[in-house]
Amino acid sequence: MKGQSICVLLFSILLPWSSVFSQFPGDNTRASGSRPTLDGFAEVAWEASYAQVRDKFLSLAANPQSDEKIEVVHEDKEKSLLVRRNGIFYLYRFYSTPKLVLDSRPKDKNQPRAEKDPAADEDEHLEPGKLFSVGISFRYLPGKDVQNKLENKYGKPKKETLDEKKIGGAVVWELTDERQAPPAGGFIIQWKESYKKQPFTRRVDYFSSKVKAQIEKEYKEFFNAEEIKTLRDLIP
Repeated sequence: MKGQSICVLLFSILLPWSSVFSQFPGDNTRASGSRPTLDGFAEVAWEASYAQVRDKFLSLAANPQSDEKIEVVHEDKEKSLLVRRNGIFYLYRFYSTPKLVLDSRPKDKNQPRAEKDPAADEDEHLEPGKLFSVGISFRYLPGKDVQNKLENKYGKPKKETLDEKKIGGAVVWELTDERQAPPAGGFIIQWKESYKKQPFTRRVDYFSSKVKAQIEKEYKEFFNAEEIKTLRDLIP
């Protein structure tokens, strides 16, 4: 699917547009006047563990009574899980605090320190990965049709950015409750790109606002973690 010729081939031989849309999140189920939320993706809640999501799809794939075609295509333990579900690819992304950041934080003096494994990599993630994002990949579909479907589910987008030709860019839905700290909910990004000189979409990403805020905070910690850890070790 990396080459344009392959995309054209897939476009011509895969399922009709209507069948692809039937598998795509977003429909006419949003109640009138209700406030849309994004507390997870489909039936999986944000911060679900890697093990929980993996077991769920392995169980569905092995269920002989299921009408769905589900396959776990690739897995990177505690980091990502690629699932093909009815011809569409779903990349489940997981996050855990880097070991280097954990080591740089103040320790409870009353709690004995665990013995350090000399073979452990400083970039390891000691905590279980938790779901923070899902990316959907599918064959080219008209960007406006995908946007309309998402609007039917979540309302008008917060903003839209386009390139100079007014074709490529991104459409963003912010479905977050900022009154909570950290913020609850999430946001959606629909990516548009030029295909046959028209705006088409083949990728949509969903994110947890809460975990995004955590990642941003720990990203800043990460760049100071080594210095903080060294100073702490100098003064036990």
